[in-house]
Amino acid sequence: MTGADFMPDSFWRSLRQLNAYRLFVAVFFIVAPLYADHLHFIAPGPAAPMALLGGIYLVVALAFLVVLVAGRAGFERQLRLHLFSDIAVITLYMHLGGGNGNGLGLLLTVPMAAAGLQPNGRQAVLPPAVASLAMLAEQGLAGAGDGYLRAALLSTGFFAVAALSHILAKGTLGSAREAADLSRINAKVIQDLPYGILVLSGDGRVLQHNEQAAHLTGCDLAGDQPLATSHAGLASTWRDWLRGDGPDTAVLAAVDTQCRLRCRLLGLGPERRDGAVVIIEDMSELEHEATRMKLAALGRLTANLAHEIRNPLSAIRHAAQLLAEDRGGEAEAARLTRIIEDNVGRLNHLVEDVLVLSRRDRQVREAIRLAGYLPDFVRQFQLGEAVAPGIIRLEVEEEVVLSCDRLHLDQILWNLCRNACRYCSGRPGSVLLSAKTVGDAVWVDLYNDGPAVPAELRHRLFEPFFTTGRAGTGLGLYIARELAEANGGQLRCLEEAEGARFRLAAARAR
Repeated sequence: MTGADFMPDSFWRSLRQLNAYRLFVAVFFIVAPLYADHLHFIAPGPAAPMALLGGIYLVVALAFLVVLVAGRAGFERQLRLHLFSDIAVITLYMHLGGGNGNGLGLLLTVPMAAAGLQPNGRQAVLPPAVASLAMLAEQGLAGAGDGYLRAALLSTGFFAVAALSHILAKGTLGSAREAADLSRINAKVIQDLPYGILVLSGDGRVLQHNEQAAHLTGCDLAGDQPLATSHAGLASTWRDWLRGDGPDTAVLAAVDTQCRLRCRLLGLGPERRDGAVVIIEDMSELEHEATRMKLAALGRLTANLAHEIRNPLSAIRHAAQLLAEDRGGEAEAARLTRIIEDNVGRLNHLVEDVLVLSRRDRQVREAIRLAGYLPDFVRQFQLGEAVAPGIIRLEVEEEVVLSCDRLHLDQILWNLCRNACRYCSGRPGSVLLSAKTVGDAVWVDLYNDGPAVPAELRHRLFEPFFTTGRAGTGLGLYIARELAEANGGQLRCLEEAEGARFRLAAARAR
């Protein structure tokens, strides 16, 4: 509803009260002619037409009541119809009852007060003007010269009542519009919050909620319904909090999802019986964010340490080589220096992995056509890792083009291929590297015919420093996943009855 056609509920209540007043007056108009001899302010006149006019007025009042209940017509249109009907019927009835000397014109004071409810000042003075003209016209038809002063005073009262009512209504309308605007802003802000919001009444009914609350709890929260019918755990926490026995914060499980929810209850007033606001947060998101920040800080620390470690490692390796040359062909010296060089190489490899991880956000994506890229990559990998030709088999669709940083893609596939060659049978074709386009994504699969990955280990493979072998550092798959996510992709270990399959899902280049 726009600001131009907004009308507060208090205005509609006033219109319904005006119609109730009209019903009372209509019944009075029907009954009054029957007792004209006893009602001295009504002159004896045509009783039948006066009663008929009262009946018509009653039918009009009932019709207005139906329209008000249906709520299909606008406020200002209904108000104008009400007022002009009142002016016409009351003026005519006053004329039949002996003119304005009988005081029935005062019945128009209440409708004139209702005329001030119109937001436009010109429209607010129109009904008093029409009522004044009706009073003067009735006085002219009556022909009595001493009634014009009463008609003029009555008309002045109409304008005064309408003006005072308009001043008061305008202030009320402005306040109501400000409150409605604030309510819309609050509703918009609540709906856009990243966490769930529930507003509970003192008896535990859901007064208001946002979509995130329904999504997190997995419950249907629509309507003014008790919380117990939607989420029994949250309702129990609410009852404990209401009695003062429970904490302000509780961790619960969602109904349809596996996530854990942290619920905080804040009182709406000084007493807990006034209701509460419940703030619902996804603990998995908070834990993931905390882990991400922890790993980011750890990454910066390890990157700095890696730079500092490289120089001592180079010095140790150089000293071991000099020692080996100086001791000549002594077997024991050769064995010890070889141990030193092997461990220095392992540490240096670990440092290189850490440095790669620290550069994950430095990316320059490009369109890479895999039909030309993967054969060159396999040849380089076989030379670098001393893998026999033929162990890695390729199946690549001709027009597969993905968007990725080339150096990052090299590192991802290198780590995956090294892992696959370590666990495969070693027969020709025991490692299959395939690529295909699926919708807007490119799937690059790496399968080896080694042992299957147990279900309890699949979710731990990508943890840093987790390894099932003695020679690995536990960073290869972790680095591959981090680089994949840095390029907007995903790396997963798929379930296989035999062997192991890793899938890189990346964006297809446009």
